[in-house]
Amino acid sequence: MLGLWLSVWALAASPQLHRLLHQDAQAPAHQCLITQIQQQPLLVGFVVALVPVPALVRFSEVFRPGFHFLPVSDFRLAPTRGPPAIG
Repeated sequence: MLGLWLSVWALAASPQLHRLLHQDAQAPAHQCLITQIQQQPLLVGFVVALVPVPALVRFSEVFRPGFHFLPVSDFRLAPTRGPPAIG
């Protein structure tokens, strides 16, 4: 694929190589991939993507080790349920 891409760009850059490929390469009505690349370069349409700088987050402000959640009741068993019966 790289070889194909490089050969197309070499043909577009050199009119002599293009004439070796087509005898009517200098004709005004001649249209092919090489003339399309010569008339409308592909690299014009590309735009540089800007990436925003990540925000600095201090975990000491978000995480407060002094706070502890203490439940009011024991939630391991429902209040209406007792331990299993042996028997």
